[in-house]
Amino acid sequence: MKTVAMMLKDLRLICRDRFGLIALLVVPIVVIMVVASATQSGDGSKSILFPVVNEDQGPVATALIRAFREHLDVREVSRATAQHLVAEVNDAPAALILPPELSKRYLAQKPSTVEMLTDPAQWRELEAIKVVMLLADRETASLGDPFSQELLSVKERNITGDNVSFSSLEQNIPGFSLMFVLLTLIFSVSLALREEEVWGTSARLSVAPVPPASLLGGKLLARLVVGTAQLLLLLVFGHFVYGLRLGHSPVAMILMATAVVASMTCFAAVIAAFVRTREQAIPVGLAVAFVLASLGGLFWPLYDLPRLMQQIANALITTWSMSALQDVMLRDKTLIAISTELLVLVGYGLVSFLIALRLFRYGGEAHS
Repeated sequence: MKTVAMMLKDLRLICRDRFGLIALLVVPIVVIMVVASATQSGDGSKSILFPVVNEDQGPVATALIRAFREHLDVREVSRATAQHLVAEVNDAPAALILPPELSKRYLAQKPSTVEMLTDPAQWRELEAIKVVMLLADRETASLGDPFSQELLSVKERNITGDNVSFSSLEQNIPGFSLMFVLLTLIFSVSLALREEEVWGTSARLSVAPVPPASLLGGKLLARLVVGTAQLLLLLVFGHFVYGLRLGHSPVAMILMATAVVASMTCFAAVIAAFVRTREQAIPVGLAVAFVLASLGGLFWPLYDLPRLMQQIANALITTWSMSALQDVMLRDKTLIAISTELLVLVGYGLVSFLIALRLFRYGGEAHS
């Protein structure tokens, strides 16, 4: 009976923490829904942007574009726009250039070469495009075989870096590194702030002659140093053990890693402000980390997600962090070239810090 009484007492204590109980039940459902939506998305390659420069305007080019549109988001653009979409904003993994007189030469049974400008950093999307091109080959069989070596060959040209191919490691190692850093930051910041309340440290700090911004900022700076070292160590480990590319600019890599971890650290402080107990930190931290990782492209490319989730992902810290990593590591971009991502990450961190400073108070004003 004493065991049953102890069990009932603990159950009453658990039920008192309504937020923690809701998080315990709802969080797994949310994560399952996000992962299921990503892995069973019906959009598939239809969401991949595929710019086509139609300099031919003939029947063969028209038939090819029509076949592409059944599987890809095809847009007829100019050559300059195509290069901009692939090389500068990285919205498209590849662009196809159909040369003048393509149809005329094809119908005359003369070989031609089409050029495909590629961004190999988006290797999975690029592979999907190549599969669609094979499908288009079959669907345009009434005109012959436009992708046969005799009549039409495809010449790939990488316009975003020196490397022509990548593997799944370039997606998985940086993605999981970011996820573990984010998870570590959320847990460490949340638990550290809650422990200060339990130990009475926050009450003593509340009367110290130190501004709240300095108190919170100092604690977050310590986590920033540890998190940055963790991220760089994981990437260096991937480089020496698995041959992961780190780019040509060590300065850009270090500053990018610092900006990524800074934004995540401040974001973790916002999450910590909503976590009222140590018990809540685990389900809430896991939920936030896994949802942001799955939506932000850390587990799989964004094109695997439904369109609505892709739009949501554009506003997430993990999406911008992964984009900055890929720009430095896979596209060999310099510090100036990644300035947009750096500004967004710094702005994200600054806004998160101000929100955390407003939500979290030391002493009796905590969570006011």
